[in-house]
Amino acid sequence: MRPRILLLAAALAAGGAAPLPAQVREPGAEPAPAEVVDAFHAALKAGDRRKALEQMAADALVFEQGRVERTRTEYARRHLAEDIGFASVMERTVMRRVVKVHGDVAWVTSVNRARGPFRNQAMDFTTDETMILTRSGGRWRISHIHWSFDNRAVH
Repeated sequence: MRPRILLLAAALAAGGAAPLPAQVREPGAEPAPAEVVDAFHAALKAGDRRKALEQMAADALVFEQGRVERTRTEYARRHLAEDIGFASVMERTVMRRVVKVHGDVAWVTSVNRARGPFRNQAMDFTTDETMILTRSGGRWRISHIHWSFDNRAVH
């Protein structure tokens, strides 16, 4: 076994949770939780509704700035287009990320920096993001998203 895999296995066996870097995944294996989160954001950026929704569980719950969508369908109908419009013009940088996996549940917490022009205004701020993923049939899907924004400029 490669050293990285041994370290990861030891950390998980000890009850710790370690990030699951892409290079640990075996060829042909399903994407790790952080990769699913990144695929979701990439799909938003590319304007690919189908790919974004594919990363989400049917009963996904989305919390954002006091709004709640209780299913993937409700999110697609009420808010997805706005998120695609935002992501398509903003540059998102992951500043910090922690991934924890316990059985078939994982959570990915990230602090992201968003910069760019949105609605004719230059923006530069951070977001706190929590995504809870569940694994079913060997596939991770986003079951819960919680976004909060800090409207103060990043210096």
